[in-house]
Amino acid sequence: MAIFWPEGDSRMAVHKQLRPLVIMWAVLLTLFLMTMAFRLVMLQREATQQEVAVMHPIVDVLLYVMGGFLVLLPCYGIFARRVERRGLSRDNDAQDSGKPTGKERDQTEVVIDAFHDVVQRLREKEQELVRLRAEAEARAQEIESYNENILRSVASGVITFNQDQVITTFNDAAMRILEVNRGSVIGKTCAEVFGANSKIGGLLERCHRYGEGITREQFEMDWHRDRRIWLGVSTSQLKDSESRLIGTTFVFTDLTEVKELQGQVELQERMSVMGEMSAGIAHEFRNFMGTILGAAKLIAKQLALGDPAHENVKTVLHVIADMDHIITQFLDFSRKTELELKPVSLEAWLMKVVQQVTGQTSHSQIRIICFPKLPDIQMDEVLMRQAMGNLVQNALEAMPADGRLTITVGQRSLSGTRREVEIRVNDTGCGIPKDRVGKIFLPFYTTKTKGTGLGLALVHKIVLLHNGRIEVNSQEGQGTTFHIYLPVA
Repeated sequence: MAIFWPEGDSRMAVHKQLRPLVIMWAVLLTLFLMTMAFRLVMLQREATQQEVAVMHPIVDVLLYVMGGFLVLLPCYGIFARRVERRGLSRDNDAQDSGKPTGKERDQTEVVIDAFHDVVQRLREKEQELVRLRAEAEARAQEIESYNENILRSVASGVITFNQDQVITTFNDAAMRILEVNRGSVIGKTCAEVFGANSKIGGLLERCHRYGEGITREQFEMDWHRDRRIWLGVSTSQLKDSESRLIGTTFVFTDLTEVKELQGQVELQERMSVMGEMSAGIAHEFRNFMGTILGAAKLIAKQLALGDPAHENVKTVLHVIADMDHIITQFLDFSRKTELELKPVSLEAWLMKVVQQVTGQTSHSQIRIICFPKLPDIQMDEVLMRQAMGNLVQNALEAMPADGRLTITVGQRSLSGTRREVEIRVNDTGCGIPKDRVGKIFLPFYTTKTKGTGLGLALVHKIVLLHNGRIEVNSQEGQGTTFHIYLPVA
């Protein structure tokens, strides 16, 4: 039996067969536009160089694939529609001639098979893109972790600033050197962290604006908590893969301890030279004084009893004795000293020092605080007792009757495995004027009317001989604190 399709039904059949292609094309067009928008957003946002280098090829491949399908699907639809129309035309001709209709193949099945094939290929491409994206994200994460590990491991402080001098990176070494938390500085400007007219801000401006990178420069900087630190710094411009300037890198190391050691070495050298030179002068003075002393004693013997000149001779003998005492102290100061080191328990040793100075086992003005688990210190007990005794004696003389002297002993850790013991001597006396604090360890410098100016100089020498250091903080009218740092063997 022959079947005749009206022309309207034939068109409707073709439209139904091509409808999946139209829907597929619309979906692909939507995805293509979304991907293009995503690519534009990636170009505009501030992404890391690793993310840009990895994601852009993937997005480009996706755009090429979808663009190809957007072109192929309409072509395939046009081709299928023409084939369908030719087949329908032959069938109609056969029907008109009275011959039986029979298609060599079902065009609907061909279109459906083609659609399924396209969907399968898209799924395969989608899976491939998912795999590539996962690999890219893993690679980016690995690179980011690697960079973070590098910044975390270096001993130098590393700070990066963007073009507005806002801090974007602040590594662990920077936190340790500057003693600030990363969260409190990230996102802040250089002026907010270091001050409006800081040396660091000037270096960054020179580097960013004029390209003057600093390979090595040293300077001393006032920091928080009345702390002054020495920094060795380097600056360089921070650029992206296309050599566009995106910020500045600031790398620095803490030179404070090195500068302190250099100062101590230089002071030791100056004191050694001065000691050798002045020791010869002191011996000559002592020879002259011996002559004067002998002549004064001879004159005293030749004077009659009750002669008023006896008082003058006694004055001369008394002054010569004082001069001899000063020269003896000076020779002790300038003489090269050999230490007799042995382990000393600090708490018991401090008790002996207080007893030696005050003549009492306890004193109402003196308080000793020793933290637990203090290690024994290798020291020359006699020399260090002399040094600590001078500090305690000076503190008691500087305080009023109701003053209080506190001696605190504790331990602190340095870089690596090094440790040191800190002996803090704090008094509530009159304090030292600010313009005199830097001179108190110089020989023959004294603020006392009858002082020789060798007491603190000798304390300084003894501490240096023990590979330690001594620092002083003082506020006039409030008191003075001496800090003695001795290494733990």
